[in-house]
Amino acid sequence: MSENTQNKETVVIEEETINETANLFFESARKAMSAGLGAIDIAREEVTTLLEKTQVDVEEIFNNLVERGESFGATNREKFDDAVNTTKNQAEETVTGIRESFESQVEKVLTNLNIPTKADIDGLNKKIATLTKKVNAMAKEAKATKAKK
Repeated sequence: MSENTQNKETVVIEEETINETANLFFESARKAMSAGLGAIDIAREEVTTLLEKTQVDVEEIFNNLVERGESFGATNREKFDDAVNTTKNQAEETVTGIRESFESQVEKVLTNLNIPTKADIDGLNKKIATLTKKVNAMAKEAKATKAKK
């Protein structure tokens, strides 16, 4: 064989080898890309399934909480109401005690300053009303006695 023929055969063999290698490379790349797309599709399915299951679980958990809350409220409502009423009564007693203590202290201050309290003024008004009735009755009697003379 001549050198020229041998070179042509080598070039043809090299071209075939390059073409085979390129084809293998592209086929491997195509398979790798298909595998990647398959993995993405599987992941999408898993995420969708997980989200659907999670949604069901969340709804189920929420419904269980509602049921337990209603049950707890029904069985413990009386205890809760009693606790609220007890606290309310204690608060009212405390406010009443504070009010009475404050009024007592104010009354002491007014007494020390010789300023009459409302109770003092009310008492004086009653006495004045009683005395006014007696004076009016005596004035009537005096008029009647004077008219007889």
